[in-house]
Amino acid sequence: MVSKGRVIGVIFGLFALVCLFATYDFSRGRATETDSALIGELLEATKARECGRDATGIVERYLPIGTGQAEAEKILAETVIRPPKPWFWKPVNENSTVSHGDSLEALRTIKITAFGNQVLRVYLGFSEGKLKRLAAEVICRFE
Repeated sequence: MVSKGRVIGVIFGLFALVCLFATYDFSRGRATETDSALIGELLEATKARECGRDATGIVERYLPIGTGQAEAEKILAETVIRPPKPWFWKPVNENSTVSHGDSLEALRTIKITAFGNQVLRVYLGFSEGKLKRLAAEVICRFE
C-alpha cells in the first residue's frame, strides 16, 4: 500500500511541474509576432514587464509632430500583432481607436500572455489636420 505522504508528494511535484511549464510557455516561451517596427521597439524597451511605462519617446519616432491626421491613423492601423496560438486559454487582443473631434485615442495590444496583456495607449491631438500633441504609455491588463 502507498503511503499518504508519498501520494501528496507526487501530487505536489506534478502541480509544480505544470506551473513551471505554464509560466515558461506563456510568459517567456512564446514571442509576440509582428511586422510593425513600432511594436518591435516597444517590446524591446519593455522586456522587464513594466506597467505604466511612458512610451512617448518611442512612438514619437514613428509619429513625429506635424504628421497629417490621415497618415497618423494609417500608421496606427498598421500596428498589429499575431497572437500566440494557445492550447488552454483564449488570447484577448484589444485594438480600438476612438476619435473625439481633434483628438484621437488608440489602444493596441503589443503582447499577449496567459497571465495578462501589455497594451499601448496613444493619445493624439490634432490642430488644422496636423499632429500637435502626443502622449503614449504601455499599460498592463490582467484578465
